Amino acid sequence: MKRKGKWITGIAALTVGLLGGCDTNELIAEDVTEVRIAESVDFGRFHEHDVITYNELADVKVFADMIRNAEQQPGIVNMATPEYDVEVQYQDETVDRYYVWLGELGMPTSIMDVNDTHTVYLVPADVTDELIRLLEHE
Repeated sequence: MKRKGKWITGIAALTVGLLGGCDTNELIAEDVTEVRIAESVDFGRFHEHDVITYNELADVKVFADMIRNAEQQPGIVNMATPEYDVEVQYQDETVDRYYVWLGELGMPTSIMDVNDTHTVYLVPADVTDELIRLLEHE
């Protein structure tokens, strides 16, 4: 029953444009207060230097689109070191972390929940373009 209530909360949050998070391999939405991104140094640790913090709704929406539009890919995952570490903080102070391999303009982006390194998600090219524009603005 708790899972059903969380799913309904997730759908409601999606309608107001808030960022999502991963929970047991399903992407669901929650309220987000902040997104932090840094160049990745390796799997297993968040790079604490040169972190860019986003907390404006317009910026957070780009990351919301990234997570909401990600589609799980079949098969066994064997990925190179990620390009970026993304940390998402929610209103209840929980934190989700993702590895991101940013695609080129017009190409998909790959993301992975750091707690599930056996599953990769692909993000559509239009969302990749939004991410690139946001990151180049910094």
